[in-house]
Amino acid sequence: MGYATIQRVPRVHSYADALRIHDNTKPLRGRAIEIKPLGDRRDADTYHIRKQGDAIELVLYLTPVITFTPDNEVVLFVDGYNSVATHQFIHQVLNIPASGVRRTTVLTINNSKYTLADKDKLRLRRDDEGGNWCVLNPTQQWAWRLDRKAVTNVRTKYGEFYKYLKGFVNLRTESITQRWNSSTYDGIHVQQSEFKSVFGSMVSIRSYAYMNKRGKQSLDWTAVKPEQYAASSNAFDCLIRPEQPEEDKHTNFYKAALLLIAKLETDAMDIRVDSATVRAKHIVPLLDEVLFQMYAHHVLVRKALPQGKVSTGTYERWMLEWE
Repeated sequence: MGYATIQRVPRVHSYADALRIHDNTKPLRGRAIEIKPLGDRRDADTYHIRKQGDAIELVLYLTPVITFTPDNEVVLFVDGYNSVATHQFIHQVLNIPASGVRRTTVLTINNSKYTLADKDKLRLRRDDEGGNWCVLNPTQQWAWRLDRKAVTNVRTKYGEFYKYLKGFVNLRTESITQRWNSSTYDGIHVQQSEFKSVFGSMVSIRSYAYMNKRGKQSLDWTAVKPEQYAASSNAFDCLIRPEQPEEDKHTNFYKAALLLIAKLETDAMDIRVDSATVRAKHIVPLLDEVLFQMYAHHVLVRKALPQGKVSTGTYERWMLEWE
């Protein structure tokens, strides 16, 4: 939930409870429009309670986030404001955990997850037995999943480089001791001088920094542009594709392996230290990530999720096309 920014807001259990709070709350004096505080009066401009017809609305800033109706339904509406304040407001009033995932509010109700995005409205009601919340209008959730056959085809296409990379990793792997706790792990150590001897300068390495940034992603807190991704990924593809002159293949494969290490060392591939040290086990999975993004429309398929489940978002950002 993060740091509690929504405080001094009462827990509201039912329409009758909301109606009682509304009717017993005096409006602020001197306001042209009647405002009844929800909780502490000094917070009235942040959250207040009002009546619309017979419904009771609990308002966060200008948004009626929680509405209690006379038939004991509760309607949630975030109006696209998937903020920490919105999530804490819902949790504080209804005791329903809420968080934000990819610009969407995710609610955890009875150990199941439900989403609320943009202009959607989620309707709830307490059951007659234990008073637990029941979702009346859950939306179908979808997720992108890797298609095994398509993944195999991509790995087969670049089989030569996969074989080279695995041999490179096995050859260069050594036991690395961590200074702060003396524990060890299998890693690969590359001096900055080795990068410079192959690429000439670190500037040319940084030109590949966007190769795993397809879709709605950022690098150094700056949104990646489609032309940046295309240039980096195409340049990397030229190094590892099988249809290239044999006399160039070993040199290009070597460059590509070093680029993956630079990417693991620092996302921006801006290596300013004397050497880079990365975990050996992460190198081949990074190649998978780069290639699967290049072939995202081939290797990813959209699957319906069971009710009460939401996507973990592993591949969703790849498929959010640039606007």
